[in-house]
Amino acid sequence: MSALPLENELNPIERILSQCGEVAVLPQVVFKIMEMTGDDSSSAQALERAIVVDPGFSIKLLAQANSAYYSLPKKVTSIKEAIMFVGFKSVRQLAMAVGVFDMFVGKTDRDSLRRRGWWRNSLDAAICSRDLSPRFAGISPDEAYTCGLLHLIGKTILDRFDPDEYEKVDMLISHGATDRQAEKAVFGCDHVEIAMASAKKWGFPELLISGLNYFESEAAPGDDRRLGALISISDAISHLAVEGGAENRIDSDKLPHWATTTLQISCEQSDQVIAQGMAAISAAAKMGI
Repeated sequence: MSALPLENELNPIERILSQCGEVAVLPQVVFKIMEMTGDDSSSAQALERAIVVDPGFSIKLLAQANSAYYSLPKKVTSIKEAIMFVGFKSVRQLAMAVGVFDMFVGKTDRDSLRRRGWWRNSLDAAICSRDLSPRFAGISPDEAYTCGLLHLIGKTILDRFDPDEYEKVDMLISHGATDRQAEKAVFGCDHVEIAMASAKKWGFPELLISGLNYFESEAAPGDDRRLGALISISDAISHLAVEGGAENRIDSDKLPHWATTTLQISCEQSDQVIAQGMAAISAAAKMGI
């Protein structure tokens, strides 16, 4: 029987995930939802059963379902009604958002502006990715939404692992380093590596794990980088939305070149993609999402 590796023998990613405990664990209901994502035989009844076992989670989900965004004909008071009025896929996405939100903010973390900013970026990217996905054959709106929602999960795991160390990351960024350069300098790994390792630990499909790599990287022959490219574009658009880009001239140079190349988006199409993505984010924000 081989001995377990000592803590100092673990690589930075393994060390951080091993010490994060519940911080790096998805809620059980989200695990169930992810299992259903890849199962075409899943039913609305199965989804309802997976959600109602967690009363607190159900209440949060119903509050979201009753928001102005869905403009329901009546207030829904049960998960069954929410599924009936909102639809199976929308309830699944709502449940994902509610579950992942707790990972970003946490029950005793209300004052964390940094993580709340990451959450807003993640939700905007998820909305944008879902809305843009029909433009690109073979990219599922559900997978696009999930990757958008989780693409910054590595940041919150690093921050909750050691918030004082992440202050050093912010300091390096303020001096001109990129966030990934700063994270590597401080933690020995970056948020993309943590997100992908976490998704693998959670048993996510390979396509979703790959989609969380939203930066340019060398792809092996046959690798499909289109989902990651869409997340990269949506992340850029979500930042434009925060910066007030809707009031300025749309600039296609704001999108990552590798991503537009991967998705075969022309300069003219880039302007349309930015406009569509920002419109989706703006519409959701006006409706309280």
